[in-house]
Amino acid sequence: MIDPRVAAGLRDLGPMLAIPREALLATFRRTFAGFGFVPIETPHIERMEVLTGKGAGSDEVLRQIFEVTNTGGTRGELALRFDLTVPLARFIAKHVDELRVPFKRYAIGSVFRGERPAKGRFREFVQCDFDTVGTVGPLADAETAQVIHDALGAAGIPKYTIALNHRGLLDGLLDSLGLADRGGAVLRALDKLAKAGRDKVRAELTHPCEGPRHPGASPTTILPSDQLWSQLADLADFADLTDEPQEPRGAGLDDDQARRVLDFAESGRGGAEVLARAEAELGSQPRAVEGIARLRAVLDLMTAGGVPESAWRINLGLARGLDYYTGVVFETTVDGWERFGSICSGGRYDDLAGLFTNRRLPGVGASIGLDRLLALLDEAKQLGTSHTTAPVLVAQFPGVEPTAMVPLATRLRKVGIGAEVYPEPVRLGEQLGYGSARGHRLAVIVGPDEHARGAFNLRDLATRSETKGLPLADLESAVAKSLGIPIGVTA
Repeated sequence: MIDPRVAAGLRDLGPMLAIPREALLATFRRTFAGFGFVPIETPHIERMEVLTGKGAGSDEVLRQIFEVTNTGGTRGELALRFDLTVPLARFIAKHVDELRVPFKRYAIGSVFRGERPAKGRFREFVQCDFDTVGTVGPLADAETAQVIHDALGAAGIPKYTIALNHRGLLDGLLDSLGLADRGGAVLRALDKLAKAGRDKVRAELTHPCEGPRHPGASPTTILPSDQLWSQLADLADFADLTDEPQEPRGAGLDDDQARRVLDFAESGRGGAEVLARAEAELGSQPRAVEGIARLRAVLDLMTAGGVPESAWRINLGLARGLDYYTGVVFETTVDGWERFGSICSGGRYDDLAGLFTNRRLPGVGASIGLDRLLALLDEAKQLGTSHTTAPVLVAQFPGVEPTAMVPLATRLRKVGIGAEVYPEPVRLGEQLGYGSARGHRLAVIVGPDEHARGAFNLRDLATRSETKGLPLADLESAVAKSLGIPIGVTA
């Protein structure tokens, strides 16, 4: 017989995870749509040259792409999508004239990476992306943070913090230190500060520079001129893809330069007052001036949009993926669960589709890492234990025809209350045990006496309390009241 196990790095999802996962997805879709984002879908399989930027991919990117070869096909032509943003770049370039800009899209779907499996790290997982393309104004930046706030809040996620920064501030710092040419190495080191700590990051900053693995390319990115990868802005997990041991790579800073970089990053965390301190230190740097002004405008718009100050903080050390970003960046963590990393990240990029069109298409977006978020909620024991999507079980009482039970479930469904009819007229205790184990909240019971009188009994499966002899005419209202919902609202 064939072993039923799944391949390494993949997983089955049973009802206890799949049900809350579907609820999260429904919430995110409602939130995205409420802001005017429209859904699009792109194929799971793309041409290899689309995903690799015509062969200019780095080792980290290329080694994680799943190649697809159909029978009789040519190797190297097709691959599974690595994220949802590169397909967006192709989609926008192809359809921009009919879509027009600004264009607001969301996409939810599986992506695939051939990375080493580990806890919370899968070869197939779901991303929930949303982007606004074709606009350079701060409103779209602020709205990105507002969507993150509203989506996580609507999903009942515990207290979380949206960290913000702007590439211009770190660029200004590096310019002031004469380190503009080492920006990529410095930012990659800073990106590890929260996980590795000051001493290890300082060691990397002062380690001698290493040459790139590919001529003209940094060790962890596609060629910097390859604008396709600039829009990895909404790739929530990209910064974690290179956790495997690699040869030492440094930025070649001296001790004083490393100290100033780290002091700037570590002291720049807090509210709007952080920007005043940054302005005092970097105010003469043009990129810093631009970044500070932009962040202030974004914060004002976030406040106007209902994002409270308690939900965000400035983090001048936030350097996540800054090789790809050109402006504001976001990173969201759940308070007390920072070890899980970011559950939603994003930022602004200058050119979404530079590989596919000469038309400049700036944008901003973010991605919610659904599977990472689900793993966090599971470990926090906030997912519940239900195995059912219907709160009501209609028992099939022995001796009562099922034609009497089916209409009752149908009536409940018509007013938005999920109801399941037990399929066999077995012993009532067995049916009620099934309902309790599955997570049904109520059981509707109609025995021969109740059927003759046009009545039903309503049992609370958690408390085992039972109300008897209710008129069948009151079925919908009685069940809705017991569930604590108005009629017509899905339970």
